[in-house]
Amino acid sequence: MEKEIIKNLIDLLKHRVDEWEIFYSSQDGISIEAKDNAVESMKASCSKGIGIRILKDKKLGFSFSSDLSNKALSQTIDNALTAGSAVTSDKFYSFPASKDIVPKDLGLYDQSIKDTHEKEKIKKAFLLEDAARSFDKRITKVRNAIYSESTFTSSILNSKGINLIDSKTFISASIMTIAEQNNDAQMGWEMGTSHFAKDIDVKKIGEDAAKRAMEMLGAREIKSIKCPVMLENTVSVEFLETIAPSFLADNLHKGKSMLKDKKGKNIFSDCLTIIDNGLLQGGWASSLFDSEGAKKKKTSLIKNGVIENYLYDTYWANREGIKSTGNSSRSNFKSVPAVSASNLYIENGTASFDDMMKEIDKGILITGLLAVHTVNTISGDFSLGATGFYIENGKVSYPVRGVAIAGNLMDLFSRVSRVGSDARFYGNVGAPSLLLNEMDVSGSG
Repeated sequence: MEKEIIKNLIDLLKHRVDEWEIFYSSQDGISIEAKDNAVESMKASCSKGIGIRILKDKKLGFSFSSDLSNKALSQTIDNALTAGSAVTSDKFYSFPASKDIVPKDLGLYDQSIKDTHEKEKIKKAFLLEDAARSFDKRITKVRNAIYSESTFTSSILNSKGINLIDSKTFISASIMTIAEQNNDAQMGWEMGTSHFAKDIDVKKIGEDAAKRAMEMLGAREIKSIKCPVMLENTVSVEFLETIAPSFLADNLHKGKSMLKDKKGKNIFSDCLTIIDNGLLQGGWASSLFDSEGAKKKKTSLIKNGVIENYLYDTYWANREGIKSTGNSSRSNFKSVPAVSASNLYIENGTASFDDMMKEIDKGILITGLLAVHTVNTISGDFSLGATGFYIENGKVSYPVRGVAIAGNLMDLFSRVSRVGSDARFYGNVGAPSLLLNEMDVSGSG
């Protein structure tokens, strides 16, 4: 953001409000979808603007603008003051004060994506599709073969001395495939994310999606069974995502968390340790500071099954009389900060995938869930369709379909008997495969 714009903004703000915060963000990117070795769609995006939060008489106001002219910014301040005047004062509102943040390269920015020609990016989308389509003749359709890159830059200043700049790049590839054989059709999906283009192996992503679809060909229905259940790391991630909101201070305060009043209690299996680490090297949501300018941290949420901490931004920390955990987040200049997990993950265990499977005489390996969005994130209750494999004598026997699992997330995580060593991240959430000692699996009868 240009210094002249900043100077003018501060001059306009300092005599009209008690505290102020200026948040600027710019984002540009490209997304390419390949279909039949041609570009199905190519979308380029670019946005930039400024969000202003003000405090006057402990009333918080917010407004934003993508027009950075003096006239527009003056109007934005007026709008923020008007918005603030219409709300109730709250003594817990404040902006964080400046603190020394030690510079450290967290591996979040890839200069090469700006130096790479567009044609090379299109080739990656083509390779993604071709890798899946050519994997086997039973792969009959490829959908949503998408390769994307984006650059996000933000800066934050406030009346308490914070003046910080952050830049990151985000690269992803995802694909869906369909395999068909003997009137049976099965779907396979895969994706990869990184801050560096070199880490996105589009060929492997395409092949893995094809492999997943083919492995499910010939899937059978099974009878209902109570048995050990193994969750593939992809499924563990989905379950972890559903409990993530319960760690957030605002949800705890509003009674929207299944973890309310459980600090210090043993709520999960003692095999489980869950971390939120905003400083994780290469983490999807890593940064030295959060969206308010507070230092990000590594926070132990669950240690050996015992809940140790919750997640806070400045406002909710003020309410509790504690320090922020650095978990304020916002997507761009148009949004206000809110409490959010950064890089949330279940810590790796020591068991290999194969060793965990060998412990199962008869059981189910779940590799996919249906309708995860229906999980009740307040009570933890769920009833979900699932796909995967029947395990006999410690080995995969055949693929299964038409099964369902139901229960409660608190109970599910208390049943974990072994934690795998194969943690994988999807965006900012990661987990290894998990072995549950017993679970009811509903089949066809």
